[in-house]
Amino acid sequence: MGLFDFFKKDRGYDIHSLEFCEVGKDGKKDTRPGLRLYDDARYVMPVVRMTSRVERTVQMTVRITNPEGVVRTYTLDAPLRPFENQEAHLSWWGSESRTAFSKTGTWRFEVLDENDGVVIEAPLEIASLDSLWEEKGWIHVTTHLEFRNIDYSGNAIDDWGTKSFVEPQYIQMRCGYTCYSKVERKVTYHVEIEHEQTGRTKSFDYTATLDPRGGWLQMCGWGSQSGTSYSPGSYIYTLSYKGKRLASGRFEVAKSPRQQGWIEPEALVLYFYNTDDELKLWVAYDCGMNLDLAKGELIKQQTFKANAYKKAVAGFQWRSLEKGHRLKLTFKFYMDGRLVYSNSSHVVTHDPDLTKQDIFEQDFEVSGSMRLEDSNGELHPFPAGRYQVKVYLETRELAEHLVMQQTIDLMK
Repeated sequence: MGLFDFFKKDRGYDIHSLEFCEVGKDGKKDTRPGLRLYDDARYVMPVVRMTSRVERTVQMTVRITNPEGVVRTYTLDAPLRPFENQEAHLSWWGSESRTAFSKTGTWRFEVLDENDGVVIEAPLEIASLDSLWEEKGWIHVTTHLEFRNIDYSGNAIDDWGTKSFVEPQYIQMRCGYTCYSKVERKVTYHVEIEHEQTGRTKSFDYTATLDPRGGWLQMCGWGSQSGTSYSPGSYIYTLSYKGKRLASGRFEVAKSPRQQGWIEPEALVLYFYNTDDELKLWVAYDCGMNLDLAKGELIKQQTFKANAYKKAVAGFQWRSLEKGHRLKLTFKFYMDGRLVYSNSSHVVTHDPDLTKQDIFEQDFEVSGSMRLEDSNGELHPFPAGRYQVKVYLETRELAEHLVMQQTIDLMK
C-alpha cells in the first residue's frame, strides 16, 4: 500500500470517547454526560471527545440498537477544523412524549464514518425511573428538620419548633417533603442521633408511608419515659436512606436542675485570717454589706501575703434552682498539690425567688476552715506556695462530683 492509499483511508479525525446526556428539544443539556439515563428521557445526545486534522464537513451516521434488537439510524453533517481532543456534541434523537427510550436495558450506540465504518461504539444503560427515585429515597426534603418532645402516650410536652429540651422523654422529628412516587408507598428510612460532644450515637430504622401528594414526613420518637436517654449537649439528627444522607438538623438538651445538683455555682474564694473577729468582719462586710446580692454581685478573690496568716476558709457562693433539696458540700484544701484538709457540710436549697439581703439566705456558705497547727496545738503562719480548694457536690440524685475550684499563690 502506497502513501497515497494511506491518506485516502485516513478519515482525518479520531473519536476517543463516547458518552450520552439527555437534552430538551432546544438541545440544552438536562444531565451530565455519562453511560446511564432513565426511561423517561426525551432526547439523547451523543457527546464525544475527538481530534480533527482536517478542515471540512464530514458525514457521520449514528446507529442505535435497542435491547430488543430494533435498529434506528440518523445521519448528520459535522463541520470540522483542526483541534486536539475537544468535546463535541452530535445530533440527538428521541421524542417530546418521552416514549423513545421506554425499553429498559442496554442500548448500543455506534458512530459510523462516510464509508459506514464503525469509528466508535458504547453502551447506554436505560434504567427504570423508579430506580432513580429508589436511589433518592423517593422524597425531596423541602423544610428544615423540626423536633418535639412527647410522652409515652404521644402527647406533646414540648411542641414542634422547640430547639432546646430539658430531660426529654421521646424526641420526634418531622420535615416537609415532595414525593417522587405516583402511588402510596412504604419506605424504610434510617435515623442517627449523635451527641456532638461525645460522639455517642443512637440509631434506628423506621418505615413511613409516603403520600404521592407530599406533606410531612414524621419519624417515631426515640428515648425513654424516665427522661434519661439524652444527656445534656448538642445533638445532630441525620435522616438517611440506604447510606445516602437526605437531611440533617440540630437540637440541644440543657441540664435540668436535678442534673446540675439543684444549684448554679457562681463564686469560690480562699480567705486567709488570724482571728475569729477577722473572719466575722469578712463575712459581715466583705461578703455581705459590700455586695448587692439582689443584683447578682459575686464575691471576689483577694490577694494575701505568705507568713502573715494562720487560718483559711473557703467562701462558696451559688444560686438555688429549686427549693427544698438537701446538698452535701465537701471542701478539700491542697497545699502545693498535697491534700491537707477536708470538710463536709449539709445544706438545703432555698427559694430561687428570695431577694433578702442576708448573705446566708442568698446561698453563701463559709465552710471548711483550715489551720496550720503542729502536734502541740500551736498555730504557724502559712508558708509561700500554691493553695487550692475544690468543692464537691453530692445530692440524692447525683454522686459526688467536682463543681468548682480556686487557686491562689501566697507570695512573700
